[in-house]
Amino acid sequence: MVSNVLLRMAHVELLSSYSTRDVIELFRSNPLFETKALDSSWFEDDSIDLETHKTLLDSMTKWLFSRSMSPDRFIDNMFQRFTSGENASSRFILRSYLPLVPKFYATKDVRKLCLDEMPKRQTLLGDAKVISGKEENGVRQDWMVLNIEAEKRFSTNYMRWISGLIRYAPCFLNSDAFEKVNILAYQNTFQEALDGQVIGLALSGDQLIINSKKVGHQVSFGDCIKESGLTWENEADLNTKCIYIDENVIDPVSGCVLLNKGSYYGAPVNLVEVSYKAGVVTQDPFSKLMSSIVNQEFDVWKPIQRSREELLNALNDTVNVVYYKSDDSISVNDRHLMRNVPARILRNLLREYTKTGREEYENREFKRDPEICMDPLRPNFESRLNRVVTHLKTVSQYFEIERHRRGGFRFIPKCRISFHEE
Repeated sequence: MVSNVLLRMAHVELLSSYSTRDVIELFRSNPLFETKALDSSWFEDDSIDLETHKTLLDSMTKWLFSRSMSPDRFIDNMFQRFTSGENASSRFILRSYLPLVPKFYATKDVRKLCLDEMPKRQTLLGDAKVISGKEENGVRQDWMVLNIEAEKRFSTNYMRWISGLIRYAPCFLNSDAFEKVNILAYQNTFQEALDGQVIGLALSGDQLIINSKKVGHQVSFGDCIKESGLTWENEADLNTKCIYIDENVIDPVSGCVLLNKGSYYGAPVNLVEVSYKAGVVTQDPFSKLMSSIVNQEFDVWKPIQRSREELLNALNDTVNVVYYKSDDSISVNDRHLMRNVPARILRNLLREYTKTGREEYENREFKRDPEICMDPLRPNFESRLNRVVTHLKTVSQYFEIERHRRGGFRFIPKCRISFHEE
């Protein structure tokens, strides 16, 4: 479980920048935007599962792309709004600094201390550590190593948000943002980073070709470490094959950079370079946070709260579906719908849909389930599915099943669905 502070900022930025109608479109695009997740992204001091946290931010990013908006511009606007004193999580951020208050009043470099303490304060950075570099001509160059992604559970756009979080962190301490935050290496592969945004993609030998133009080539992660001048403990990492990007690949619609020139994709870790003016001292690093707490109670928070209430009212068309294990039945909005085998079919379908958003299903998946087809020689699934289709006609304003092809069917949701078992 990780802090919801970044997700909460994104939630507030959506309410501040878009109409309720627009935000509802986003929330209905992914069943993970259920009531519990929305509450976890709203209430101060709440926490949320890391994978859900990444998935929700990824969905927001893709939604912005679908509207021809640059996610990077949204993230910059979000942090600039909050670090200017309109931060709706000021209490939480201030509390996270309380054990460190004496350090920040005594430090001779508030931004260096801010960077060093970030992995300890920010649970959503995963297994992060800071590597201190040298100071030359009044400029420091440090690195942060993040191992956020689990194997085969990558989030396409998560590092966009983390980069913004790192860059603007000193602003909460009445200081300036870091002058340069550059992601040198991504755990994402180049395919994941592109996420279907471009066409004409090919990997020819060790060359990455997009629209008949070479934009990158294959190297090892060791080349990245050598270029950075770092010493790396895990020698096995150095042999990991990566794609080095020779020039920016830009989304032609939003203008957002999809692949960054000079970055390595498919690396064993995320490696972030942070360059900034050294020796910055703030007389009162916590004055902005304390002032914003007062302002939020009056000028800032009330209009955001009204937008939140308007959103919740608009989301009242959510249907509540419950599977009861005790009598093997399903109810819709507290009204009994079906029981026994038809209920189990709908239960399995809703489990998958609310978890992944999947709508297409194969008959054979259900025929193999002994809870649904107890006799594998005579599964009789089609007739059982027909009974489910018939039952769903009574709740067709919420969802239905379409048997649009032989051997398979489609689940058609018509509103947000809240499903649980008890």
